[in-house]
Amino acid sequence: MNNIEQLDIKGRSVLHRPARDLKSVSATLVLLHGYGADEYDLMGLASYFDPDIQVLSIRGSGLTPYGGASWFDIDMLADGSLRFNIDQAKVSTQGVFEILAQMQLDGIIPTKRIILAGFSQGATISNLISLEKPELLQALLIMSGRLPEDMVELSGDTSRFKNLPVFAGHGTHDNVIPIEYGRQIVSFWDPIADLEHHEYPMGHEISQPELEHIQMWLEQVLPRT
Repeated sequence: MNNIEQLDIKGRSVLHRPARDLKSVSATLVLLHGYGADEYDLMGLASYFDPDIQVLSIRGSGLTPYGGASWFDIDMLADGSLRFNIDQAKVSTQGVFEILAQMQLDGIIPTKRIILAGFSQGATISNLISLEKPELLQALLIMSGRLPEDMVELSGDTSRFKNLPVFAGHGTHDNVIPIEYGRQIVSFWDPIADLEHHEYPMGHEISQPELEHIQMWLEQVLPRT
């Protein structure tokens, strides 16, 4: 990661891999990590993406009890089930908007062609961002994620998403966010957006086959610009 620089935007750490040619950035890929990880976690994937795409990785605003960062707390209920703190998630969503707006003002993001990519908890934030400002995005990439509980209520006029390319991937052996949550994502986005989705024989991770599918999907998405 020798060509990756660390930026401070709105008091948050953002890693930046510039595009090969700073004058002709084809797109900006924004990575949002999972619970307990940090901005370095997904940045290791940068080499898989076209050098004409600049890559950004934003650190979550919260801290976990086990180290690392988070976008919102996950509470365990009396019956053993987990509940997302959706109010914190919405605050984190606004924080990402502020960071992206500042980076546009600073000239780091030269256009509004943003491909938003979230893994696990970062996928929940990516979904929320897409609901609030789909016009900000060129495409949405969801990996091993889960929908916010009030996704349908927040979606509003779903015609806003009809031209939004969405990629969703999930592991059939995921014991952190089970596959049924990935299938809920498919059920939500498939009727209203341009969805490509895949299931993989893996756990809570990103596999080589998924990366290859993402690369091919990006090649299809970017010419639309």
